[in-house]
Amino acid sequence: MIAVAQDRRRRLTAIIAALVVGGGLAACATGPDAADPNPVSRFVEDSHLPPGFDTTFRWTATGVLDPQSAEGTFVRAFTESFELANAGRSARWGYPGFAEAAPSNIDQMVTAYPADVSASEREVGTAFYRALRRVDDNGWARIVLCRHGYRSVQRDGAWTVGFDTPRPVEIDIRRVGHDPAVASRGGERTPGSDVFGGWFTSRYDFAALYPTPTADQKACAAMTPAGMPRWLPMADAEPWPSLSPSPGWSSYPGAA
Repeated sequence: MIAVAQDRRRRLTAIIAALVVGGGLAACATGPDAADPNPVSRFVEDSHLPPGFDTTFRWTATGVLDPQSAEGTFVRAFTESFELANAGRSARWGYPGFAEAAPSNIDQMVTAYPADVSASEREVGTAFYRALRRVDDNGWARIVLCRHGYRSVQRDGAWTVGFDTPRPVEIDIRRVGHDPAVASRGGERTPGSDVFGGWFTSRYDFAALYPTPTADQKACAAMTPAGMPRWLPMADAEPWPSLSPSPGWSSYPGAA
């Protein structure tokens, strides 16, 4: 069983919810995913998403992790599920099979991190993930991801817009049982069935941030993912459009 340390929980309350607002965050807009043909310009209500939560996910392939491999499918499914469960304050909002692939105290884990959505506060945005490094052992792997993002949060009818604080996310994977599905690129926001296989996560740190920045924190802060806006207004009458999921999910996980 993996418990979230109390001291980290206290400092994460301030750190995770922080938005880096202002007019000058530089971002690279080159590459195939830079221009999104289908931005989401309005809030989307979806029965598969927690009420008030409308965040899309975009993954960049690196030599550390291929998002469309079996391992990439597992990492994507767990990471995205955790964000949905965090927003909904329950593991039941994760993708099919999430609770079985998670540590036994997953409900406590997802509520230990603050969430910005509620019945009266909605959130629209896009999260960007890119694998930074990994450590492999027999049947086990730790993968460090870099998370970037931007979001619009609605309060009292107005939208506050800003960038999320870049941060490392750490996931420990245990490869047991049958392999996860090899998910082909698709237009769905969520998988329609269990894609976790027999693998499970023994440890997950949604925000590996420390008072003295680590090498991982510095490396993530130095990254500028493709597709990230160069500038955002601090406030707007409408949410800033989110980007379509990439690579997204197939309606038939595991199909070629």
